[in-house]
Amino acid sequence: MIYWIHIARGIDRVTLHKDRCSEVPSTHHSSSDFWEGGWFDYPDKERALLAMEQAGTNEQRRCPLCKP
Repeated sequence: MIYWIHIARGIDRVTLHKDRCSEVPSTHHSSSDFWEGGWFDYPDKERALLAMEQAGTNEQRRCPLCKP
């Protein structure tokens, strides 16, 4: 299963999502901007959680819809 993290620097938060979550954009692209953040995909949960820790945001959360 693929996991996605959404880094939202504007609100200082990173969120973990499952691949089929309705919040994940349908156009799967790993684009980003340092100041705005972006969407990033990871092949497993361990790598996604590690990336969340290294995102540099104060708030880390798991999506309440897909509950990864």
